Amino acid sequence: MVIAESKVECMVVHRVGNPTRGEPLQLSERTTAVDEAVSGLLLDGYLKGIVSDRKKHQFVHETDLNLNEVYHYTRQFFRGEVDFLEVSQRIAKHLYGRSQHPNISAGDLLVIQFAGLSDGDREVRALGVFKSEIRDDFLTIIEGGGVFDISHASGINPRLIDKGALILEHGPTVYAVDRLSREAKFWLDDFLKALRVPDKASSSKMLASVVEQLSSEIEDPMQQARFKDELLTLVESQPEEVQAKALTAAAERFVPREQVEVALGSAAESYGFELDDEARLPAKGMAKQLEKTLSRYGVGHGISVLLPSGITLKNIQSQNDGEGGLSLTLFLNKREQ
Repeated sequence: MVIAESKVECMVVHRVGNPTRGEPLQLSERTTAVDEAVSGLLLDGYLKGIVSDRKKHQFVHETDLNLNEVYHYTRQFFRGEVDFLEVSQRIAKHLYGRSQHPNISAGDLLVIQFAGLSDGDREVRALGVFKSEIRDDFLTIIEGGGVFDISHASGINPRLIDKGALILEHGPTVYAVDRLSREAKFWLDDFLKALRVPDKASSSKMLASVVEQLSSEIEDPMQQARFKDELLTLVESQPEEVQAKALTAAAERFVPREQVEVALGSAAESYGFELDDEARLPAKGMAKQLEKTLSRYGVGHGISVLLPSGITLKNIQSQNDGEGGLSLTLFLNKREQ
């Protein structure tokens, strides 16, 4: 997405509370005036801060995409069936209805119409939806009569997005971010109903986390070491790319298929997308991810050790001295790469 020629067409601000605490929804009845300075902040902060492949999602629905409220409302706007103020109010009402979790804070909802973006082939419009839940404190200097005074002000920092979405004119693509998702994941799951679009980097990281989880579930230290060594050897033997299904198939030689599926399902919930079995991932990048995540080895007795890159565990000998003392001897191998 190219945003160099983008501009702010119009903007409106609504205030969205939490209905479970009796906080109201306050809808603005007109758009907000945007001067050149404000426009520059919006473009440099909100727009640049959200357009990233790592934040690319797509709208989804269980039965029909047109039943996804935010997707439906914005399609109506882009087709010219409702005006900008009306679509912003519909979006705000939908957000208010989804703000039922006790941890959801009240905040200012900025809806912005951007123009002049490009997807490489054509110019596109976009609607930005940003909710600011945290106000920053600022100090301002006031000059008057040769005297400088200092004053306090509170406001929104456009370079720090709490919750945001950039909805494109064509297709179900939406760029989305939720910086405060640790407390309540309603922005992506309930409000937008959007899933992350996986790329090679996020897929590699996700698969590495699955392998790490499976490794931790193997109780026998030597079996765990063989598991790690086999997967690393598999990845390093590929000249350029490795298929995700090749790694999961290798894992199934050490743990049951059901265990692999559970780990994949857990990772899908955390990362917001399901791993494609046919995905081809960069072998070098995958090897680095696995070297990093598989560096910890369990050696029994609740003890783990961290081994440097290129070193693997060959054998373990343990000896109890009969007086509560325990000696562990680790035999290490240097892996051939």
